[in-house]
Amino acid sequence: MTAHAPGGNTVSYTIRPYRPEDRPGVIAVIESVYREYNYVMGFDEFDRDLVDIPSTYQDSGGEFWVLESGGTVAGTTAVLTKDAETCELKRLYLLKSLRGRGLGRTLAGTVLDWAREHGFRRIVLWSDTLFEPAHMLYVKCGFTPTGKTRSIDPLNPTCVERFFVKENLREE
Repeated sequence: MTAHAPGGNTVSYTIRPYRPEDRPGVIAVIESVYREYNYVMGFDEFDRDLVDIPSTYQDSGGEFWVLESGGTVAGTTAVLTKDAETCELKRLYLLKSLRGRGLGRTLAGTVLDWAREHGFRRIVLWSDTLFEPAHMLYVKCGFTPTGKTRSIDPLNPTCVERFFVKENLREE
C-alpha cells in the first residue's frame, strides 16, 4: 500500500502481524517517540509488555501489528482483550518522519477492524496527555475522551494518561 504526504511524496508500507525478529524495530520506534517527550523505557515496569510480545498479545487472545516501510519497522499498534465486550487499543506509535500521511489512522483502523471482526462492543485506550496529535486522531476515529486519568509509569513520573472509549462497535 502507499500513503501520500502533503508535499506529494509517497511511502510504501505493509501492516502485518508481529514476528519475533521485529522486536528491535518495535523497540526503536517506541523509544524514538519516548525521546520526543524526554521519557525513558522501563522493561521492568511500564514497558514490560514488550519483553515478550507474542506471550503478552498474540498468545492471550489479542494481536500486535507492525507497519513496515522500506524493510524496517516504522510503526506499531496492538490490541488486548479486557472482557467479552471490551478490548483495548495499545502501543500505537509511528516514526515522526511518517506522520501526517494517514498512517496513524490506518493503524487505528487495523485495531478497530479486528475488534469488530471479533465481536467486541467497546474499545478503550489510554494515551499520554502530551500526545495531543494522537488525541485528535482518536477523536476522528470515534473515540470519546473522558475525564479519567492515571499516572502509572514510575520511570517517567510526569507521564499522565487520559482514558478514551469508543462504544457500539457492533453497530458500525
